[in-house]
Amino acid sequence: MEHKIYASTGKYLPIVRCSVDLCGVIAAEVQTVVLPFQPLFLSAVGTLVPQIEVLINRVNEVQQAKRKVSEELGEPRTVWDALQKELDALHEEKVRLKEIFRKTQETPRIHQLHCQEKENEAQRKHTLLQECQERISSLNSQIEEEKNKQRQLRLDFEQQLEILMGQHKDLWEFHNPEQPARETCALDSNKEQLLKEEKLVEVKLEDVKQGLLSLCGPEGPSTLREGFSLRSPEVAAVVELFKEENKKAEELLGAAAQQHQQLRQRCQHLQQKRWRLKEDLEKHGPQILAQSQSTQEGATSQKEVEVSRSL
Repeated sequence: MEHKIYASTGKYLPIVRCSVDLCGVIAAEVQTVVLPFQPLFLSAVGTLVPQIEVLINRVNEVQQAKRKVSEELGEPRTVWDALQKELDALHEEKVRLKEIFRKTQETPRIHQLHCQEKENEAQRKHTLLQECQERISSLNSQIEEEKNKQRQLRLDFEQQLEILMGQHKDLWEFHNPEQPARETCALDSNKEQLLKEEKLVEVKLEDVKQGLLSLCGPEGPSTLREGFSLRSPEVAAVVELFKEENKKAEELLGAAAQQHQQLRQRCQHLQQKRWRLKEDLEKHGPQILAQSQSTQEGATSQKEVEVSRSL
């Protein structure tokens, strides 16, 4: 600071310093000399007059020098004040520029931190999105597996239900009191039909015999050959008709007997099947019902789980 002032004021600065110091020293000497000896000064005025005059002259010279120095010091002080103001302004500008520079340095760092936070947030969201997608895929696969399991369980349950319904139907048919009556009526009707057909066959045979006897004449069977030889085409036709009727009757009797045998076998088979189904139902019925109930409960719980997951 002093070097700047000296550079601006030039030669006046040492003179000002010396003048100020000299004035201070003279004033101090005057005070130290005059004040303690004021009584003596009054008593010895006559002896000290020359010295006082010298001191007064010296003080006047010093005051004139002081005034001159003050006048000469006015311009450097003005320059000093201007430089001081300029220095203060520069100091304020320096502080302001430092603040701007600090903010300028902090701004990229703040932007960098903000960008880093945005990148971290984006990475976190991307990771969370991937986790959600993986979880959704896993849940979808689990849902598909559960659907397949439920479909298979439903198919098994339907098959078991069909088997149980068939068994129940068979049991109901066996336990139904009207079913044996219907089968008995059917057998009786078939038997009556066969008997009627047998009677018709017998009647036809009797008619054939009567026709043969009429062909033989009153001579009896001895003339049968002659009748055969005389009426061979008619006899052959009658015999053929008799054979056909006999064959049909035998076929009808065989078919009726076979049908009757089949019906008896079927009744026996159904009776055995009835007892077997009854035993199976008594043995496995509670287990199948419990399994079906557990399957239904599992399906219901699975649906509740799927609904809770979807929520």
